[in-house]
Amino acid sequence: MNTTMNSSAQGPYNCEGSTFPESDKERRAFEQFCGCIIPPDTWHSVVEVVLSKLLLIISVLGNLLVIIVLQRMKRSGDHSGAMKLLIQNLCVADMAVCIIYNIYEFVGIDSKASITPVCKLIGGLSWTTLSASSCLICCVTAERYLAVVKPFDFDVNTRRTVLMVVFSWYYSLIFTLPDFYFLTRQEARFCGRGIIPFCSYDYIQGTDITVMLLMTLSATFLVPLIFILAANIAVVRSLLQSQGSRLFRKFRRPNDQGRGGVVFIVLLLTAIFVLCSVPFATYLLLIAVSVTVPKEFAIVAYYLMLVNSTANAFVYSFFSSVFRRNCMELFSPVFMYFRSLLRRARLNL
Repeated sequence: MNTTMNSSAQGPYNCEGSTFPESDKERRAFEQFCGCIIPPDTWHSVVEVVLSKLLLIISVLGNLLVIIVLQRMKRSGDHSGAMKLLIQNLCVADMAVCIIYNIYEFVGIDSKASITPVCKLIGGLSWTTLSASSCLICCVTAERYLAVVKPFDFDVNTRRTVLMVVFSWYYSLIFTLPDFYFLTRQEARFCGRGIIPFCSYDYIQGTDITVMLLMTLSATFLVPLIFILAANIAVVRSLLQSQGSRLFRKFRRPNDQGRGGVVFIVLLLTAIFVLCSVPFATYLLLIAVSVTVPKEFAIVAYYLMLVNSTANAFVYSFFSSVFRRNCMELFSPVFMYFRSLLRRARLNL
């Protein structure tokens, strides 16, 4: 008699188990019956955690290398100091994207550090760095657009470049302020895992979440993407038109002779950015309009953004002979030191 009553009280679901229904209707019924929330599929697996740490190492080492080498190139009197300043800030933003993402991965859910101040700071900075990366790509594209489309009117202007850098960071900060404000520590009972703290949005009652998310998405991703595509199309058209022009080759300035290689690198960087950003922007857009997104698409979108933050070092290493030469000059003392150590070891043997 008691056994029958216990089995009927348990109902059709095992609330203490770790397996959950597949269909949305059954999952909602499970959550209502058990009084808990099914853990999201976006919680990171071991493979995802290892991949994010690997991308973090590559991004930090690669972007630091680009920053240091470009700084050496500026000191040696190489031209395009303004462009190098933009690229260096882009490296800082890309490196920060990976660093902040990995920190948020640690403190965002089920952590003792999941407290409201940390949620606000790390969550806000994650969006700020993503937005700054897209804005700085816009600035780099704008510099190349002026240099290629209007070569006779264009002049290297460090003051303008500094203003563009400052504008990119402030613009990104302004449009990501809602994340600094609305992100808070919350707690919920997750099925099979108990009470878990996590960082999430706590919107003021009456706030139109969809409109706010769409505004942030448009300002930080969609508008920069449209600008980058339009500017690069104009750059390519100008290069194609001037390719066979004798008049252009005759009157262009001497320091523009090698601009083709720089333009190619910028085009490649922007192409990588566009390819990696479109899935992420699409994912955010679908989330903003409350469309269910498959787990696989969400994972691909997030990790493509991390891959984008590792691109600078590889692009410069493979496609800039000047950069490679400066890298060799930078590391040559280290190679010479280890070579001398090997010689001493051989002599001692």
